[in-house]
Amino acid sequence: SYIVYMGKNIYVDIDDTIMDYEPGEDSTEYSLARPIDMNIDKINKLYDEGNTITYYTARGSVSGIDYYELTRDQLGEAGAKYHNLITGEKPAYDLMICDKTKRIEEI
Repeated sequence: SYIVYMGKNIYVDIDDTIMDYEPGEDSTEYSLARPIDMNIDKINKLYDEGNTITYYTARGSVSGIDYYELTRDQLGEAGAKYHNLITGEKPAYDLMICDKTKRIEEI
């Protein structure tokens, strides 16, 4: 079940947004991802302002591998504040066109 609080309902991608991740030959090696502290701080600020934060990642969408625990642990180690975590349900895409989409640099 999802937790929804007051404020905006914000979905945040993980890889190349709050985690620095450059896949090598094995594109499923998510354990190599490292936090981008400046960007995590931006999302934590949105959390602290009363918004609902859901981290939403395509990890496992194509491979079918369950990356929930690894991703949850990475977020915890990075100090990322959030309400919900969704792994393996986000479609793997190359471009999203949406009137509500923002890049982390715009926050």
